[in-house]
Amino acid sequence: MIINCSNCKSKDVKKRGFRYNNVDKKQKYLCSKCGKWFVEDNGFKRMRHDPKIVTRAIHMHNDGLSLMQVKNHLHQYDNVDVSGEAIRLWIKKYSLFLKSDKFSRTRAKRKAAS
Repeated sequence: MIINCSNCKSKDVKKRGFRYNNVDKKQKYLCSKCGKWFVEDNGFKRMRHDPKIVTRAIHMHNDGLSLMQVKNHLHQYDNVDVSGEAIRLWIKKYSLFLKSDKFSRTRAKRKAAS
């Protein structure tokens, strides 16, 4: 997999240690051309919670639970304190991906039925 600099798009980058946070560690890179440090984006940039928690919350809401029910479930079973507003923002942020996935699944079911 080729990593490009997020600043100048150069392919001349080198691995330089790791960045740690509460959820995981990510590989840091140094661009030899512009001298900028960067971390590869995995789609959950600047998220404070584990991506598994975020996706679980979104799926529970899509399955019919209210925001408060999702919040209480995450607190009871995963020991995660998150606000209903944060869950709403996660749904808003990632709804584009969920709609396209839901659309493709619906289309596949229709195709199989005919």
